[in-house]
Amino acid sequence: MAEDGDTASQAEERAAEFDMEFAPRIPGGRAIFPAEREGKFVFLVATGAMTQQCFDEMLRHLQAIVGAGQWSQNWSDGDTPADQDPAAAHRDESLFDMEWRPTLPDGAAILPDEEKGRFVWLVRKGAMTRQCFEEMRAYLLHIVSSGQWSQNWGGSPQPGH
Repeated sequence: MAEDGDTASQAEERAAEFDMEFAPRIPGGRAIFPAEREGKFVFLVATGAMTQQCFDEMLRHLQAIVGAGQWSQNWSDGDTPADQDPAAAHRDESLFDMEWRPTLPDGAAILPDEEKGRFVWLVRKGAMTRQCFEEMRAYLLHIVSSGQWSQNWGGSPQPGH
């Protein structure tokens, strides 16, 4: 029985956390700034780069997705993505993208469209600036294609993640 508790405790320790914050200014005139540390991922979003509705919906969706273990970071304590040997990095087969939509169901600003091996953010036009969209898309494409983040379709962190 203690082993089951230890395993659950270890899984909880490995579970990533996600948060977002509006920032009045981000250096370099950027719309977003992703700040990552083991188990904690925070998107700083420049005030005005996305609507409050988009911010609230994205935060809610990402906290649920990351909290459920559907996506996980693939580096260990003290080993940031920049420190990893690219040849040794896990290569995920998941595809990621973002797409503009003129409207979304129920007046949503942003919706995740996910299935095994594929994740697409559907973004209603006007919910975020083009700059925010492009910066976020480029960053998320990078972390998924490099294997720094991977999709766990079963919903729980994979062994070693």
